[in-house]
Amino acid sequence: MERVSAPPGAVKRGALPPWAWGLPLLALAAGAAAFAPEMTYAQFHLTFTIPPFVLLAVASLHAVRAGVPLAGGLGRGDRFAAIALAIHAAIAIIYTTPWDNYLVYLGVWGYPEGRVLATIGYVPVEEYFFFLIQTIGTGLALFAIARASGPLPDGSLAPRVGAWVRAVGAGALLAGAAAGVFALGTERGTYMGLITAWALPVIALQWGFGGDLLVRRWRLVSVAVAVPTLYLWVADALAIGWSIWWIDPAATVGWSAFGLPIEEALFFLVTNVLVVFGMVVALHPASMPRLRGIMAGGRAWRPPLVLWAVSMVPAPLAPTLFPVFAYVATGLLALGVFIYVWSRYGRVAIVLFAVAFVFGVVVEAIGAATGVPFGAYAYTATGPSLLGVPLLVPLGWWAFTIIAIAVAPPGRALLVAPLALVAWDLGLDPLMVQQGFWRFDGGGAYLGVPLSNFVGWFVAGAALVWLLTRIEGRLTVDTAYDLRVVYVAQAFLIGAGSVMFGLPLAAAVAVPAMLAICSIWWWTRERSGGPHGASPAGP
Repeated sequence: MERVSAPPGAVKRGALPPWAWGLPLLALAAGAAAFAPEMTYAQFHLTFTIPPFVLLAVASLHAVRAGVPLAGGLGRGDRFAAIALAIHAAIAIIYTTPWDNYLVYLGVWGYPEGRVLATIGYVPVEEYFFFLIQTIGTGLALFAIARASGPLPDGSLAPRVGAWVRAVGAGALLAGAAAGVFALGTERGTYMGLITAWALPVIALQWGFGGDLLVRRWRLVSVAVAVPTLYLWVADALAIGWSIWWIDPAATVGWSAFGLPIEEALFFLVTNVLVVFGMVVALHPASMPRLRGIMAGGRAWRPPLVLWAVSMVPAPLAPTLFPVFAYVATGLLALGVFIYVWSRYGRVAIVLFAVAFVFGVVVEAIGAATGVPFGAYAYTATGPSLLGVPLLVPLGWWAFTIIAIAVAPPGRALLVAPLALVAWDLGLDPLMVQQGFWRFDGGGAYLGVPLSNFVGWFVAGAALVWLLTRIEGRLTVDTAYDLRVVYVAQAFLIGAGSVMFGLPLAAAVAVPAMLAICSIWWWTRERSGGPHGASPAGP
């Protein structure tokens, strides 16, 4: 049959006519003429964000009614795509709220009186609306671009190349986050550091899971990030020029283009990257098989461990919520470790957990009452407790000790695991004292902590290691890859957190100490000639 070409000017099935895409520009011009330069934040939304959002929503609805997949060739059905976008919007609200409140609290950005309707916490209600409309709008723009792009490549890179791409990219992003943490040590680096420390760890997680999938669709990803980012750069520059909101120059590096500080440009870039990366990876046909592969073989402990790492990121950005983040992070870590031990050793995990938990309560209660073995101290934390001991403390004894045993070389847990605990505590105790979880009578020589505390940690840690390894001897030879990764990640996280909380000395001491413990394991593996990462629980 002869193929008939479409007549000139015909509209592709499911697509809006070309002239419709000019409507947001008309709305922008009308809004700017009507409201500027005394535009309020609500009028900003009426002018800049709502018109393109409505157009993108209508275009999506029009496509679906015409039988065109909502997400084009991204690889999943309409229902899955809509749910994935809704989840991203919920994550945007949850993850951005404490961070943005902290920015306003610090005075990094703010708004003149009379320009906002109301505030929740420190942040205008219009800002919370921005979280939603940008996330959903960028997602709908991605869908529209995907529908217009036709078939997309479904495959991934060769396994070794893909693994290399994911590892190098995630490492570079984490290095950027670390640089941002150190930028927080300067006033000029405040805004830049808060953006990179907040966003790059999550982007690193996305890239570490599906960076190779993103590379295969780089054209779509690039366009889907660039279009909303360029639009929001223009809108943001106008909003700052019209004093709808302001950025404190003292908190920026001082570089700007067309009135837009580089930090604001970076913010809209990384937030759109978060949405596009997340949606492209979630909808890629290879993602679910990859996720099932990660979960296969009893690796159900990985999701809570990943969530533990993510939950650690916002804590320094919202100091008033530190106790909440501390309980959430410790609970997730304890859960992940329990699932790991259960999957490896079965029901004995219940006994091991009970012993570690009771040990933690008893040794801490005795310590608080007598000063033995840690020194004289008292708990001042809010939240649930048992015998006066906050519940996150025995949960920490359980999780930390199992991880410390995993970090120790096979057969040397009784010596190295307590040292791993002490190295960990070199960063943990100063931070918890500073945050008001407990205090030592008379302070101490090391950032308010007496040296006797670390002797106590070694002695108590050795006792608990001995108990746990007597109950389950296989712990001493289980060099669990994932738990060792947690220990290395904790070295980075506790170092970054210490710097952000104004404890650079704790970071300078704890991070090298923890990495030195890791080097003990590596050195013994080299000496024995064994394979690196050899473990039934390897990746």
